[in-house]
Amino acid sequence: MIVSDMNKTGVTFSLTQGNFFCYADSKQATMSKKLGAANSAVQKPVNNPHTPKYTDGGYGWVILASCFVITGLSTSFVKTFGIFFLDIQEYFDTLAFKVSWITAITVAVFHVCSPIASALSLLLSHRVIIIIGGILSSLGLLLGSFGFSLWAMYLTTGFLIGLGNGFVWVPSVSLVTQYFTERRPLANALASCGECVFTFIFTPFYQWLVDQMSWRQAMMIIAGIQLNLCVCGALMRPLQSQKKCQNNTSPSATTSGNDLCSTSAKQKKDLAHFFDLPLLKRPKFICMIFFGFFSVVGFLVPAIYLIPHAQNIGIDDFQAALLMSYWSAGDLIGRLGCGWLANLRLMKSVRLTTIMVTILSLALMLFPVAKSYPLLITFSCICGFFFGTMLALIVTLLTDVMGVDKLDNALGLIMFFRSIGCLIGPPLAGFLVDITGDYGIGFYVAGGGLFIAAAFLVLADYFLSHEQKYSQNTVKEMEKFISECQPPEGAEKGKLDTNRTE
Repeated sequence: MIVSDMNKTGVTFSLTQGNFFCYADSKQATMSKKLGAANSAVQKPVNNPHTPKYTDGGYGWVILASCFVITGLSTSFVKTFGIFFLDIQEYFDTLAFKVSWITAITVAVFHVCSPIASALSLLLSHRVIIIIGGILSSLGLLLGSFGFSLWAMYLTTGFLIGLGNGFVWVPSVSLVTQYFTERRPLANALASCGECVFTFIFTPFYQWLVDQMSWRQAMMIIAGIQLNLCVCGALMRPLQSQKKCQNNTSPSATTSGNDLCSTSAKQKKDLAHFFDLPLLKRPKFICMIFFGFFSVVGFLVPAIYLIPHAQNIGIDDFQAALLMSYWSAGDLIGRLGCGWLANLRLMKSVRLTTIMVTILSLALMLFPVAKSYPLLITFSCICGFFFGTMLALIVTLLTDVMGVDKLDNALGLIMFFRSIGCLIGPPLAGFLVDITGDYGIGFYVAGGGLFIAAAFLVLADYFLSHEQKYSQNTVKEMEKFISECQPPEGAEKGKLDTNRTE
């Protein structure tokens, strides 16, 4: 440490661990705070000696394959619920508004319980939580297949499946990120593709089950298929360093600030602070909350009303179900293609996402115009493509807007508010369908929600640009102040009292 004081000028210079600080009278506190933030922002990450050497390969591929299957199984039934929609509506002789609550509850519970699943994974283990989730998901389908009442389906097919999906999805994705470091973007992309591949395959299969038997017997068979989530969960082996963390009680195992053990301990200790409420004071984050709230309407409504809309205009049931397969094929291409495009960094992720969301909203609002089967296929592929591009950009968008250090907290809050949107979008579309008798009205609701979401992205871009401009001005101000604090080159040595401390 080197400290230099100049009493006549009121200037203090200090060099501590490679960080230069310059204080001057009343500006001391303000400038030190700004410089401290700047130094922490450019601090290089410390290599973690406790990170296992066998990541990015080996058993990590088994983890990735299991996550691929988990993602596919946990989302395929929700995305193909339109196959069962009209049958359930006819069975209970009820309104579309009431049937739509099943999927709304499923996805809302999934969003709410995701942070809970993350916490339980730390307290117990990823393997245990995934197996529990698989049992809950299978049980929800099995009990729902008995068709006791619509309210019973809200509790079983709605709540239990949503809870189970949250329990299997969050820990599996978390393990993939732990097993892969250098290949993490590729691993996450491959794991997310399970949703598209399984939906593409299972859509005609589920329709075939309904045609050959009934929707209730089909759900019983799907419940048995969902038990494969437990098999995948059994394959989810934690990293060796995590096992040592759980068994090691020595002080050295809990005092290292950069290893996996200390990270897990810190996460357990700070679970109560998962929701970073001060984020709600930042305008750009408020915009992201409204974006998540309105965009979830565009996510859910097409999956529910695509197949009923095609059936309502006279398309054969099996051909109508194939539309979701075409949608999923476009979704897969969009995810992979936009992931590559985003890596080129040709424009800000917030602006790229705004363009994709706007195009998707317009395509959805034009969807009801298509009356022939070839046009329905075309619009399904187009909408699926831009749907995939939007999903591929979500995490990158949040990271660029909120920063890496606030990503987890931002995701937790946004998922909470998205759950509210899940409970509003599908029932609203169902209410309008009951009034008009046209299932295509749901696409207007989805397109309108996404258009509003794009507007909030424009506002988020404005606040982000304003914040970046302010940061640049602050850096220039600090550089100018530091240059003014420099002592003159011809200063006498007697006026400078220098103390050297090791």
